[in-house]
Amino acid sequence: MVKIKLFGTLRLKTGFKETEADITSIKEAWSVLSEITDIPAREFKKCIVALNGKPCKASAKLSDGDEITLFSPSGGG
Repeated sequence: MVKIKLFGTLRLKTGFKETEADITSIKEAWSVLSEITDIPAREFKKCIVALNGKPCKASAKLSDGDEITLFSPSGGG
């Protein structure tokens, strides 16, 4: 199982801060989150992703016990 943690507006939109899923890729995480929240997967693709506390690409492979964190994109000025 992989732990998926959400921060920022993602947490507000989904109504939860974390979940677990039996997945092997970041792309699978987007699909799982889309299914359980009714938020389109394309919204999750815009997020900043960290794997075990380090930035990673969407192509990163996951192993049992990993933790991914999704941060909402932000802007400022």
